[in-house]
Amino acid sequence: MGIDLSDDERASLRGSFAILDTPYAWRQVTSRFRDEVPPRERTSHVHVVPFIGEQAVLLRTEEDGWSTPGGTLLEGEAIDAAVSREMAEAIGGRAERFELFGQWDSSTTQQTPYRPWLPHPHFALALGWADVVITGPPEFRGGVEEKTVLEIAILPIEDAVERLTRNDRPHLGALYSLAHQVRRASAR
Repeated sequence: MGIDLSDDERASLRGSFAILDTPYAWRQVTSRFRDEVPPRERTSHVHVVPFIGEQAVLLRTEEDGWSTPGGTLLEGEAIDAAVSREMAEAIGGRAERFELFGQWDSSTTQQTPYRPWLPHPHFALALGWADVVITGPPEFRGGVEEKTVLEIAILPIEDAVERLTRNDRPHLGALYSLAHQVRRASAR
């Protein structure tokens, strides 16, 4: 599991995505990218970079600004079920195919877990990419928290990365770029 690349490809990617080696702070959580898929028992969230053909999908919510679709796992929920639910809730889409390739290895300063069933204070956010089809408007299906979707943008990958970087989300820009590379490599 994780990114299936040769040592040379992995070294090249490391140089291209050096920002992923730096801590990513968000609210009371600090994360570092790891190119390993976390075990389910350590996973609290799943986030995927969606693609429609060769275009990337970005989500903008009132609460988080520009980000990747994804969210908190429900109690006992399988990863594939969470990806399906999150795509429907966030972008009104259906994941035709997805692959996890890494994680935000995370810790929090919060005294209690975000939800009682989630690992705490060390946990992982599973990361991947998905080929999606938009089937309708975003639909809340009873996840942990409902977000106010302001915009869904379907853009060439370069434009999506630039938009995230320009809006102070360089780690997410690098994640989108890496997801694009991993997706292309998996098609070989």
